Amino acid sequence: MGHHKWLQISWLFVSIMFLSSLVQSSQTYDHESLEDLLCKQVNKDIVNPKTGVFYNISLPSNYTGMEVRVVRLRTSSFYKRGVNSSFFNVPPHVVPQPIRKRMAILYENFGNWSSHYFNVPNYTMVAPVFGFVAYTSSGNSFMDNEKMNLVITQGNPILIHFHHVRLHEKNDTPICVKFSDSGNLEFNNMTKPYVCETYGTGHYTLVVPIPKELYNKRQSKRFTIWWILGFVLGFVGLVVLILLLVTLVKAAKKTRIKKLERNSENGESFDTFWIGETKLPLAPTIRTQPVLEND
Repeated sequence: MGHHKWLQISWLFVSIMFLSSLVQSSQTYDHESLEDLLCKQVNKDIVNPKTGVFYNISLPSNYTGMEVRVVRLRTSSFYKRGVNSSFFNVPPHVVPQPIRKRMAILYENFGNWSSHYFNVPNYTMVAPVFGFVAYTSSGNSFMDNEKMNLVITQGNPILIHFHHVRLHEKNDTPICVKFSDSGNLEFNNMTKPYVCETYGTGHYTLVVPIPKELYNKRQSKRFTIWWILGFVLGFVGLVVLILLLVTLVKAAKKTRIKKLERNSENGESFDTFWIGETKLPLAPTIRTQPVLEND
């Protein structure tokens, strides 16, 4: 009986692990939580920051392939000169709001993590997702929790350069996509080959439409995954229900036996004996002693 129970528990554990692996394979991560983690990592790594210096942030090993850089600027210098990095070019006369003495800019290259944190339905990303986020900066920390908006006053947009674009069909011209904080997608055409324009901070990439054959194949794969998930969930639920019913039956049986034992204690006492795990009353074979009669 014990061996059979262990087999049931082991099979249930394997089913749950298989189910969790399927869920993780189709999971989309939350980039807002990631940015909170990055802010804490930046404030932890950079103790005595220098203004105008770019810092590469070391990430945990489970984020291999992702690149993060930060820079601290005076808002007056940012307004006069703008700032350039390998992916983003911010022109002069951009006003950060709210007005603060200093600001910090977080640059993100999601690399091979792009598809885990972002998704564009019916499109394929042909470039990594780049993030460009501005934060207030104070003397106590490199980056505060308060984000900043950028207001462009003279019409020159921010340029985003995608240097590494995956191969795609020649007839498919990549489209610029912005992922807003609200979850909306904004589509725009490229102004130059692999260059996008924007008027604010956010996360950006290049996409091309998914071919119909590939789209149907993905839909079929998604349906198969959800069918397997449903089957495993249903089977695990059935096993749990059966185990629960067995437990309830055993509990009811023990309760009934205890009630019989209590009732027997109030009447004539009997000896007891055990059959397996069950305790039963034992009546003597001879209730009264025989008396011999004299002729």
